[in-house]
Amino acid sequence: MNAKRLIDEVISMKKILALLLSLLTFSVPASAEEADALTLFAINVGKGDALLLSSGEHTYLIDTGKAEHWGELSRALKTLGVTHLTGVILTHTDKDHVGGAWALATSSIRVDGWYASAFYEGVKEKKHPAVQAAALRGQEVVWLRAGDVLPLGTGELRVIGPLTASETENCNSLVMVAVGGGGRMLLAGDMEHPEEFELLNAGLIPQCEVLKVGNHGEEDATSEALVRYVQPKIAVISTSTAEEPDTPSMTVLRHLRNRGASIYETQKAACGVMVTLENGEPTAQMMDYASEPVLPANIRLTDREPEEDHIRIRNYGSAPVDVSGWYIVSDRGGEMFVLPEGTVINPGEVCVISTLSSSLTGDVVWPEEKVWHKSKDDAAYLYDVYGRLIDTLE
Repeated sequence: MNAKRLIDEVISMKKILALLLSLLTFSVPASAEEADALTLFAINVGKGDALLLSSGEHTYLIDTGKAEHWGELSRALKTLGVTHLTGVILTHTDKDHVGGAWALATSSIRVDGWYASAFYEGVKEKKHPAVQAAALRGQEVVWLRAGDVLPLGTGELRVIGPLTASETENCNSLVMVAVGGGGRMLLAGDMEHPEEFELLNAGLIPQCEVLKVGNHGEEDATSEALVRYVQPKIAVISTSTAEEPDTPSMTVLRHLRNRGASIYETQKAACGVMVTLENGEPTAQMMDYASEPVLPANIRLTDREPEEDHIRIRNYGSAPVDVSGWYIVSDRGGEMFVLPEGTVINPGEVCVISTLSSSLTGDVVWPEEKVWHKSKDDAAYLYDVYGRLIDTLE
């Protein structure tokens, strides 16, 4: 064990002791009627997690799905009118949880703070997706450990795990309990059985009205013991059977049904699953998208210059087009850039998107170097804020 990990685990053990003591006050507000309603919106981002947790004046985005599902996340945020986040919390470093962090950081959505698990494997700190996203905003990451508490309306968002570092990244996943609405929600991240049993044995798993099922409903998580302790009335599973055929596991579904939980899967809702906890009672509904604007016409990608590392968007129409929140994807490298708020292209005009490698400064700057490949095919894709493909430039 290296010195850094040893220090981290000593710190963690101290946090555990404090957390165990805090359980004496780990309860719902004295009067459920006085508590702000607590909502959890599990966005359909395929086999991945992107959760909007809100209460009072606080809204957190917990995980950001895969990079290729940024369109679904962008669409949901636009539909819900989300322009400001109290914080972005990355539970662990798997791509189906952190892939959209960079795109979010290049967007105009205001983020007050960036958070991530203090324990992680397989990536150096400077390459951690949370570190890179925060740095793009001139911010720093707050590393979360068991016992840490974040504000959440009249309640709180409390970290209960992981207690120790693991070589299995899923078991480094943050596990949190959201308190509000006269009850609790357990957000299990991707914790597998070893992390579950560690938390159960430490007496840190409380009864909760809502369970955000761990690891997309795979069989290596959500044991019968966990369900028995949590006693959820509502269970939410974020997954896509098309992407991960063994999810949700029939064993997990059986555990939940045997305890009387109502089960909701994000893949069965166009937009996602909305859970509301109010006066101690949870309700859930499958959410579809509201009507969206007509697909914009006459907007095209043009004049990509790999040597100069820039690309243009031209408006061939007769009216101005607001392209705020639209995004461009490089096919070969997978780089993604979200156009900033207030980007409008007038009729007949172009918007030049330069990069850090460009000799010129465009109308907007893509904050990466060497985006467009100089010698190999590298298609460019333009999407609107709702994730709809607008144009392709081969």
